[in-house]
Amino acid sequence: MALWKFLRRNKEEERFILCLDGGGMRGVIPATLLAHLDTLLKKLGDTRPLWSHFDLISGTSTGGLLALALSAPYKERSLMNQNPSDPRSFNVDELAHLYINYGHIIFPKSNSFLQLNMIGQLFGEKYDDGPLNQVLLDTFSDTRMGEALTPSMVVTYDITRDRPFIISSYDTPTIMMRTAARATSAAPTYFSPVSLHNSQLVDGGVVANNPVLYAYKEAKRLYPNAKKFHILSLSTTTAPFRNESDDSPSGVIGWLDPIYKLYASSQMKTSDEIASSLSDVTYVRIHQQLEKKIRLDETRSESLSQLIHIAQQMYDSHLEVLTTYCNKLIQKPTR
Repeated sequence: MALWKFLRRNKEEERFILCLDGGGMRGVIPATLLAHLDTLLKKLGDTRPLWSHFDLISGTSTGGLLALALSAPYKERSLMNQNPSDPRSFNVDELAHLYINYGHIIFPKSNSFLQLNMIGQLFGEKYDDGPLNQVLLDTFSDTRMGEALTPSMVVTYDITRDRPFIISSYDTPTIMMRTAARATSAAPTYFSPVSLHNSQLVDGGVVANNPVLYAYKEAKRLYPNAKKFHILSLSTTTAPFRNESDDSPSGVIGWLDPIYKLYASSQMKTSDEIASSLSDVTYVRIHQQLEKKIRLDETRSESLSQLIHIAQQMYDSHLEVLTTYCNKLIQKPTR
């Protein structure tokens, strides 16, 4: 029997959900936090693989890539090392190296004036998707969604039908993981959409950069007997939106940059407020605002080191709440 079907029949009253935000290269932050979380669980005496603690792993964009990597079985072509203690899954410690080692390949810097400015992006995507496709192929090989070690889902948006499109291990098991990862990270203006089942799919961040509400909806459907959902949501951080000028933006040009920042900021706040108010949810959000904006395609080593340092700060400042959450994970019955 497939693992997710077994879990669906299981009548445990509490379920644990992991949610991973989008954010391009800032995905190194949740990747680092996941490694810290795995270490913390081991220090607390639980040596089970990280994926096995969660009844649903979800992600958007770069968070979707991490969600899939965390729940994918190990295969020989993987870029990441095999975990000797769990030969079926990836080594959590290697997740951050996806960004450190391959970020500059996915987001190559060009001397082309057109590629380096907004005018160029009016006429085409900023990046060729060839390098990204190769990294995803080397990471996931021919693994299909149905092979996920625990129920997993990523958020995309179907621009053909104008609606969210969830790719999951339980509803779309035959889709390749590398296709799911490519679709959820198809950020408009950065990468071209993905064609799948007569649809054009783009980055799920256009509708849910924090996938918590979609994950909650899916979990309610997967586990109708659950009385409590313990959600751990890992942020890629954000730069706060503030209109610092004396005049409000006006016209297309005036709103061109602020409207995107305003939309992203308001969307995240809405997700947080609703998730925090749900009566059957305990919502643990690990988040921090950046003092200085870091672009989604930033690959400089000093910037990545800064992001890893920020992840350490986030872990340290949320250690108490993370320890409480991990203790709940430890009490969760072994599958």
